[in-house]
Amino acid sequence: MENVASKIDDSVKKVELHIVVGCADARDISAAFNMALAERQEQELKNGTLIDFQRMSVAGTFMTPEIVAEIKAQIQDKMREYYLYYRAGLPLDIFVHVTTHGNAVLKGGRSRSTRSYHDIEVLESQFNCGMSHAQDIAIELEEMLLGKKAVLEYGLRGKRKQIRIETEEDIEKLMKHAYGHDGTIAGNWVKSIVNIRTHAYEQKKVLRRAFDTDPTFANLGIMITAGVKNYLSNEYFRVDGITHLNTFLDTVYEQVRKNGQRQDKAAHTGKQNPVLGLFHHSAIQQARATAVKNFFGTDTYSAGQVFAIGSQNLPDYFRTFGPYKVAGFFFGVKYLGLMEWGVMGRNDKETEEMSERILNDPLMGYIANEFSVKLIPMDAEGQKAQA
Repeated sequence: MENVASKIDDSVKKVELHIVVGCADARDISAAFNMALAERQEQELKNGTLIDFQRMSVAGTFMTPEIVAEIKAQIQDKMREYYLYYRAGLPLDIFVHVTTHGNAVLKGGRSRSTRSYHDIEVLESQFNCGMSHAQDIAIELEEMLLGKKAVLEYGLRGKRKQIRIETEEDIEKLMKHAYGHDGTIAGNWVKSIVNIRTHAYEQKKVLRRAFDTDPTFANLGIMITAGVKNYLSNEYFRVDGITHLNTFLDTVYEQVRKNGQRQDKAAHTGKQNPVLGLFHHSAIQQARATAVKNFFGTDTYSAGQVFAIGSQNLPDYFRTFGPYKVAGFFFGVKYLGLMEWGVMGRNDKETEEMSERILNDPLMGYIANEFSVKLIPMDAEGQKAQA
């Protein structure tokens, strides 16, 4: 039998996959976080642990069936990727971190040691998650469609159909045929975050049920955490109640605070005001910083510059989009004024497929055309494609 271990890094004694499901908010990733992440990955590797860090950018971090399917697909891809490590007998630990953001602080007399949402409060702030108003955004999108008597297309090329939106019944027809949803956009397709303190914990439970009822994933021993990030203090409050589990993500935030970097403070805590929208494959590391470097020609990346929508299945041109990607795109275009969006796949083919999916989707395509949004193809290094 061939020597499997000879094909892997023999200094690695353990592999950890960390998938962070974070918000699309432009302020969610900072240069300080990226620096601390790289430092901690390097240190862990010296200690024999290979850290594979992946991030999904999802407006509101709702665990919809679409998002759950993407997480599962990413885990399956990574299990295939690390087969040789498995064959060599190395443990592969899988973590999914469900996060939201807001001006979270400890209540008086409480301790972070219990990792409970009962111990924190979220004060009013401009950097509380905007998806607390997601349903208002959906209502406005519906009103725009009705007011303009919009003509939307759905289906793949060669067999596309049109529908004119004049009544709520037309919206329901569109939602049923194009998105498999029985209702309107602003009915129960898009929901608002009710409570930032508890939201990540509630979504963790949804994901836990999805894993536990699927034998493939129930057998993998996947660990799920939930937390609330505070952009101002660089605090990360775990709210899942799992007091015995300290994860790699916790150590990254500890490193951010230890470094004491605050260069992103103004961008982090002010009103969200990004200069670029971005669709990207979630496997592309530091996609926001890469887009800024190549689109604007600067190595300086700070929080607040890029509003990003990133996931595993973005190149699936034959799919329509889920509710929070649609709401996030509409919010980015209408409220943030983003008329230029980078489209970044891992190669030219993926980038083309992603652009095709955006323009083919009934709602996404309509939004892009109505507001004259420019899609800018980029490769995984952020280079703009040649015209």
